[in-house]
Amino acid sequence: MKTKKYIFITFISIFIFWLVWTNINITTTHIEIENKKIPSGFDDFKIAQVSDLHNYQWSEKLIRKINMESPDIIAITGDLVDSSKTDFDVALQFIQDTNKIAPIYYVTGNHEAWLEDYSVLKEQLEKLNVNMMDDRSLFIEKDSNKIQILGVQDPDFVERMNSGNIQGEIVRIKTSEILNKDYFNIVLSHRPEHFEEYVKVGADLVLTGHAHGGQVRIPFFGGLVAPNQGFFPEYTEGIYNKKNTDMIVSRGLGNSIIPIRINNTPELVIIKLKTK
Repeated sequence: MKTKKYIFITFISIFIFWLVWTNINITTTHIEIENKKIPSGFDDFKIAQVSDLHNYQWSEKLIRKINMESPDIIAITGDLVDSSKTDFDVALQFIQDTNKIAPIYYVTGNHEAWLEDYSVLKEQLEKLNVNMMDDRSLFIEKDSNKIQILGVQDPDFVERMNSGNIQGEIVRIKTSEILNKDYFNIVLSHRPEHFEEYVKVGADLVLTGHAHGGQVRIPFFGGLVAPNQGFFPEYTEGIYNKKNTDMIVSRGLGNSIIPIRINNTPELVIIKLKTK
């Protein structure tokens, strides 16, 4: 009897240790994107994608990992803060530290849309020279070449309570208004569930988050549940391709409504562009 009790306690202890470790550890995922539209001057151009921080409390470790990668730019794809436990100081300190590594391009997520005082956060981010990309397009130039980077404001700013179809239409219209197919384009958007809309408008590369990796990852199956996708979601992590569009979904770093991840390590994504 004592042996069984000892085995049970040992198993539970190991499980708890593993659970805690996989929630505070950070995995760095490297992805190469090869596209004939990428100009030679942007061969090996490196993007660090950070998503769904939700006032992430292990930012020193994350900053060290970003710094080790020496990215050309940092793309933040929404939910920098959490609407239910907002701490602007934590978010702004992270921005100040990462700003020293590379220029930051930031697009909002649903949690920014849910904030009553988002305008205060926006003003502070602008003071820190963050490129605010909501419904905005910029060109990045290098060696006489240039690519387009654009962002889509989270649709919850417009239609929080409406269906996914209406939100998808909002995303499609906003993206099509500023996307330029003549250049290799990178779309920053919080929402992976609108993949078909990005394909329709001719996006080359889309960086998204929001799904939290499916929160619980089942071996050989995938994520269990994701916001706006429900149970057994289609888009939770990694790269998806259709026609000429690649979409990367980051598992993100923080937690929100569901406070814990299972078999789903927080993730920093490093994207390297390659000329085809």
